Amino acid sequence: MSIWERKALNFINQTGRWDKDKHISSFLAFSIALVKSLMEADIALQLEFEDEETAKVKCASPLHLNGLVLNPAPIKKLLYTEDFKTIYWREIPPAKENVFKEILPALSSAIIIPVDTSPNNSLLVLGWSEPASFEPGFLECIETIRLRLKEILVQSQQQIYFQRVAIRFAAILHTIPHALVFINNDGVSGWVNQEGANLLGLSGPGEQLPAILSDAMTQLRNKALNITTIEKAAVPLFSSPENSISNWSWQMENKLLLVSCLPVTTQQICGRLWIFENGDQ
Repeated sequence: MSIWERKALNFINQTGRWDKDKHISSFLAFSIALVKSLMEADIALQLEFEDEETAKVKCASPLHLNGLVLNPAPIKKLLYTEDFKTIYWREIPPAKENVFKEILPALSSAIIIPVDTSPNNSLLVLGWSEPASFEPGFLECIETIRLRLKEILVQSQQQIYFQRVAIRFAAILHTIPHALVFINNDGVSGWVNQEGANLLGLSGPGEQLPAILSDAMTQLRNKALNITTIEKAAVPLFSSPENSISNWSWQMENKLLLVSCLPVTTQQICGRLWIFENGDQ
């Protein structure tokens, strides 16, 4: 195994141990420092396009480059010209042609790696004071690092997106005035909103084991005054996972519950959603 193959493997291994629950910005800072060390670069930084007029330096080493603001227009023009591929400057262009002259002073070689960090795009910039060899193994190592960065960032972005969606819909479901209980057919996952937790006497809303939810609903059903009628209606309901029921009357001692049980089937989940409404209102 060549030295460059070992460096690429080192990068993959170390980024594999990175905590993906952390924000993308912390991963980029970690990765930039790691790439700088592995590639023995003199300068390493992130350049983020914040808006149409601002490209700001972040996660820079040396630190004094942090906060520098560049004009993004000529930089984007360069990226489009190079089809957003990694740009290898074996010799840094003269100042008039160097769109990074503010951050690559007195350097001989540089690499510009476009990175998608939606909603804002970024560049990773590496620079060397002595001419870099850019031999084939070195280039392959850089491209492996770029692919690994893309992979981790896509995963992180997806995780952040789904976390935001989950938080948003959980907030909506917790404010619905009906008690909601979802039991997944996988036998290991279930969910209840605040009204559902109150109705079933659970400690709180959120994720719950299906066994706990089923036991709590059984206890609730057993308190009904019309339990015989409820059990008769349950037979056809549970004869098939596709069956549903609406406005199922559960007469409790102090109130009437209108119960609906609906199948939920998607590519990701399969289960039943229970809705308990107050029929006395």
